[in-house]
Amino acid sequence: MSALEPIVLRAGASEGEAYAHGGHVTRYAADGPPVLFLSSATKFALGEPIRGGVPVIFPWFGDDPERRGRPAHGFARRRAWRRLDGGHDPAYVAFELTDDLQTLALWPHRFGLVLAARLGNKLEVSLRVENRGAATFTCETALHTYLTVGDIAQTAVAGLQGAHFQDKAFGGDHVDHRPTVTFTGEVDRTYTGTTTPCRVLDRARGRTLTVAKDGSRSTVVWNPGPAKAARFRDLGAGEWQRLVCVESGNIGPDALQLAPGASHTMRVWIGADG
Repeated sequence: MSALEPIVLRAGASEGEAYAHGGHVTRYAADGPPVLFLSSATKFALGEPIRGGVPVIFPWFGDDPERRGRPAHGFARRRAWRRLDGGHDPAYVAFELTDDLQTLALWPHRFGLVLAARLGNKLEVSLRVENRGAATFTCETALHTYLTVGDIAQTAVAGLQGAHFQDKAFGGDHVDHRPTVTFTGEVDRTYTGTTTPCRVLDRARGRTLTVAKDGSRSTVVWNPGPAKAARFRDLGAGEWQRLVCVESGNIGPDALQLAPGASHTMRVWIGADG
């Protein structure tokens, strides 16, 4: 089976789609409009990340921290994963990625990743990382969830009041004193030390999207705004107005430190109310 062949998931009124390329869930809907955003211009090509859905970020978040020209957000979302046996459950899929000569050239550690997704009234996605080497390593992980909204200008994210964040768009470290995050241009914030669920108030569509999590102490809220979006060749014209990313992860001071043989599992639950 090709890593670029879609895997269709179904559970009652819920439906979804996933790819072994990137261990990537790309679509989810539960008796209503899509919950996940997928760019109309994304490249379904080996070595290229898929723009939308739930990309897997590992072993670093953002630009190469060592400035060696390695790909942004690590290599996991660009690789072909192996599909694991799910017992013919149409609502479940799981993939595995392990180290090889190519990953070791980029990041000199032995590891195992398992990404699993299950459909229901909510989409549950889990990411397990295991240290299969002989030395302790530090890594960053994230489930870079793209949510679809009617209009970013009428969208707000609740649940992060009082949390510390690094503002990657405008610089500085801050505490968010506002009850919601709103969008009037580019927003790129990494909140640390927070385990609370988030609610995305999609006022244009009259619904609320929810992202709850376990095993994650970081939340990223991102929308590229018009100027940055215009530079993305894998994002359709104007589509930045219909997406918001609420990402669950372990980033920066929340990065994972795993001893040999140790593992860590992060889970997120994504749904729509109304």
